[in-house]
Amino acid sequence: MNKSSNSSRVKFIIDKTGFFAEGAMILLVFAALFQVIGRWGQWNNRIDAIMLIALPAGSCLLLALCVLLFGKKGFFLSSLPVLLGVVFFIFKLINSTSWVHTVLCILLYLTIVIVYPATVFGWIRTKWLLPPLFGIPFVIHIARDLPRLSDTVNPVTFSAGMQEMSMLCMMAALMFIGFGLKKQEAEPAVVEPEVVEPAPEPAPEPAPEPVHAPEPAPAVKPAPVEKPAPAEEPAPNFDPETAFEPAPEGSIPELTLDPAPVDPEPEADAHEQ
Repeated sequence: MNKSSNSSRVKFIIDKTGFFAEGAMILLVFAALFQVIGRWGQWNNRIDAIMLIALPAGSCLLLALCVLLFGKKGFFLSSLPVLLGVVFFIFKLINSTSWVHTVLCILLYLTIVIVYPATVFGWIRTKWLLPPLFGIPFVIHIARDLPRLSDTVNPVTFSAGMQEMSMLCMMAALMFIGFGLKKQEAEPAVVEPEVVEPAPEPAPEPAPEPVHAPEPAPAVKPAPVEKPAPAEEPAPNFDPETAFEPAPEGSIPELTLDPAPVDPEPEADAHEQ
């Protein structure tokens, strides 16, 4: 929905250094000046002073400031002084004696209230409705005022002449603004690319602690194996059963002695000597 609304709207600007912009500002200043001069002396009535002097003069000067300051940026603000000027013209119709003139003027003012803001806000994509909207009433007033200026029976008073000049300057200034507008396509909304933050790098894992080889268990010396003591052999030729038996009478027991083992080393030593 936002995309379609942006594509259907345009932006109108006006160059303050252009011919039509400068001409509009000069005409608006003269319109305010002529209105003050034409209504001079009507300060006693507070309503007339506000609605017939301050309101038109203030709206003219405010519109000139919009052209000067907001011509290229925010010119839609100029719709405010234009609407204030419409209020002034409607207030003037109170003293109108022609109902045809009153109806035509009300239709014109309602058209201005609709068309001018819709144009400067960009809802109407063309500016070419504004020049005829203000140019046609301007031409009609000129055609109506020329016979009155040549009327010597009922001459136009100075006050009425200044007020009519002020109105003509207002319409001419608005017509100049319509000619001076330039279309500028609304800049498309810039979609900023979505910034994807990089994933945080995982914290480096701590280096594994060096695995120390287990210290070898101290060698356990085997306990010395005690050899069993050799069993004592009984003395040779000794029979315990018969040893203590009494020898028969008249016999002498034989004693057998085993010869002692001879150590051969002493003999060897003797041979060496």
